Amino acid sequence: MEDEGQIIENQIWRISFDSRSGRISADRRDNAAPSIAGAIIGLSYATPDGKKRTAGFAGGKTGSDGRPLEDVHGRGRQYRFISSGRTDGLELAYLINLYEDRPFLLMRLEITNSSRAAICLHDLHLIQAEAAVGGSVNFAGGGTLNFFKVGWHDWVYSGLRQSKERDVNSLLIMRPFISKQLYNPALPIGRRRGEFWGDGWGLLADQSSALLAGFASTADQFGVLHVNCKAGAADLTLTAQADGVLLDPGGTFKSEWGYLQFIDLPCSDPAADYVQAVARQMKARVPAVPPPAQWTHWYHFFQSITADLFIANLNTIDSIRETIPFKIVQLDDGYQSAWGDWTTCNAKFPRGLAHLSDSIKEKGFTSGLWLAPFVVDPRSKTAQQHPEWLVKDKKGKPIVSGYFYDFYGHALDLTQPDVLEHVRSLLETIARKWGYGFVKTDFVYSGALPGVRQNPRMTRAQAFRKGMEAVRAGIGEDTFLLGCGCPFGPAVGIVDAMRIGPDTAPNWTPYLWSVKWATPIIKSEQSIGSLRNNIRHTLNLSTLHQQWWWNDPDCLMVRNYDTTLGDDEVISNLSLVGLSGGLLISSDDLTRLPVERQKLVALLTPLMGVSGRPLDLLEREMAELYLLPLTKNGMSWQDVAVFNWSKSAEERSLDLTRLGYEPGQMLHIFDFWLKKHSLEQAGRIGLGAIPSHGCRMLRICRAEEAPTLVGDTIHITQGYELETWKVAGKTLEISTIDLGRRAQGSLWLSTPGRLVSASCGNAALNFEKENDDIYRLDLDFRGRAVIKIQWE
Repeated sequence: MEDEGQIIENQIWRISFDSRSGRISADRRDNAAPSIAGAIIGLSYATPDGKKRTAGFAGGKTGSDGRPLEDVHGRGRQYRFISSGRTDGLELAYLINLYEDRPFLLMRLEITNSSRAAICLHDLHLIQAEAAVGGSVNFAGGGTLNFFKVGWHDWVYSGLRQSKERDVNSLLIMRPFISKQLYNPALPIGRRRGEFWGDGWGLLADQSSALLAGFASTADQFGVLHVNCKAGAADLTLTAQADGVLLDPGGTFKSEWGYLQFIDLPCSDPAADYVQAVARQMKARVPAVPPPAQWTHWYHFFQSITADLFIANLNTIDSIRETIPFKIVQLDDGYQSAWGDWTTCNAKFPRGLAHLSDSIKEKGFTSGLWLAPFVVDPRSKTAQQHPEWLVKDKKGKPIVSGYFYDFYGHALDLTQPDVLEHVRSLLETIARKWGYGFVKTDFVYSGALPGVRQNPRMTRAQAFRKGMEAVRAGIGEDTFLLGCGCPFGPAVGIVDAMRIGPDTAPNWTPYLWSVKWATPIIKSEQSIGSLRNNIRHTLNLSTLHQQWWWNDPDCLMVRNYDTTLGDDEVISNLSLVGLSGGLLISSDDLTRLPVERQKLVALLTPLMGVSGRPLDLLEREMAELYLLPLTKNGMSWQDVAVFNWSKSAEERSLDLTRLGYEPGQMLHIFDFWLKKHSLEQAGRIGLGAIPSHGCRMLRICRAEEAPTLVGDTIHITQGYELETWKVAGKTLEISTIDLGRRAQGSLWLSTPGRLVSASCGNAALNFEKENDDIYRLDLDFRGRAVIKIQWE
């Protein structure tokens, strides 16, 4: 039917769409803020003679229809709006999906080329709510707005930007070295205060509500957001990038599915619905069994690694199995003859990669290998023998994919069948012929950089995904695949794990060990390797963990040598990595690591499949309140880390009611690192002075009449290693899982009466009464333990 406007709604949404003007407004049926008013829909493209054009819904014949919908998100109704019979030879269709049991809507823009000539598509604007075109995003109260932006990949900045700030940028002196690696070259950088660009998805928020905008499907185009955080009425544009692909006469191009959701604040995980929607849409690949602990040499030896140094650490790993149960031993950068020639080694590895894999497996470990399969050194045999395989610029020269320590690299053109076969065959050799069961693909953003590719009808995202599919086809379904330097969206459903932050480092802020005089210049850089920059992303992207993949927070370093990190910084990172639940990868020289430092790593083993979240994600750039709620054996508790990221020690407090406890409720509070218990009333409690970059890690549970676990130093989760908890009369029997290591630590128990006996297996246990009805049991066991206690 032909119409000028229509209102569509469900139990949450009310949407007004004027087909003739192409304007859309959206709000909630309860009239709560935020809302979108007067947004337009359109696209930019180029004609065969290179002239730039724009198109919107205005003009031509309009029509609409609605039909029942059922897809991976559930049941609902799909509405389709058409603009046809246009003078520009295009037919536009705008689809909106509303669901019965989902709080979001999805939208898609489709373009059919009804003209006689091919056109080049550039940007598809699914929502353009900007004052310049008569649209806006409106919040109640006219207060300050902030934008939580997400980076293109793990090294690109993700974090909260305030309206008074500028977009993240680097010094001019640094850009030749980092612009391709630490930024999205296809994305502008906001120039005004409050103007920001983001990738994939983001949150525009005030103190009481938020708007999440992004893309639910991510395989075919990169999605970007542009916002202006003006008080009360902001600008927002949600765009799918078509990268100039050819659309032939009669052809149709479909954007990714855009996503919108209004969210009330405070909210413990404001992106939860979104990341789950992407996981459903993209069939995310999330291993059900927690990955085991692993070791790599990178953050100690870097490219100075040799076969002898690697084997020395392998032998140490074998000898300390009872302390740290490593299962994967991974070789990182430093072995290859050249980037691009990944199967041939340099002189430091004279016996080759197949022999190294065999050496690792002979000791009972899984062998792991790092490579950057889409990067090519111009000096490599691959580049010299196959110059036609490389992505070119408009002048026909290979593009620069980044600066890699001592050379500027090129990038493989992943639209070419021969290149894809090369990638597949390479990875097949590594995984299936040589037996590497863990593969880390690094710097793979290079396969998605702007440039001229052989297939002009394939977007950058499609080319990149083809390359990652070739990697997966080569290694097979059973090999564990970790992405790094990897654009997030198109990798969902292919990788098993993903690095989510900049490189960590044995220093808090960026620091050049070889050029120390440059440190003051780079220490404010937001994406150059440092523990500060790494931690920011571990905090901010926790929501992706076990939804899109297993998060990799990057390597853990606990050493007290060859580092500028203090113990407080080591403990804070250890606490965060443990509570976040992501991969555990150690990267110290284990031949020198003291036993007491080894035991710090052991506290995180084995991984338990848990997932923490920051509670103050939308309040500050680096969250300071991190929560892991747990329930097991009929017991519920919360592991809480309170951080101080400031430059000096500061007094901190914790409002226990923010964790969901009723005011005045009696709670057991246990400090994991100080090994101290207290009984507190729910309310605001003082934590004392927390050192700069330090933390307090607490276990909190309700005080009960029944016997209660109130403290635990056997595992970082403080109780998740207990398999059963059985009470019979005045007897408690506790059994543990097999932690795969020698378990040493203590349990703190609250009992209804005086403890009279305790045992572990057939051996009596000593116990100490620490305060009223709180007893400490010291444990030292291997395998599964059965602990029995009695009270009177």
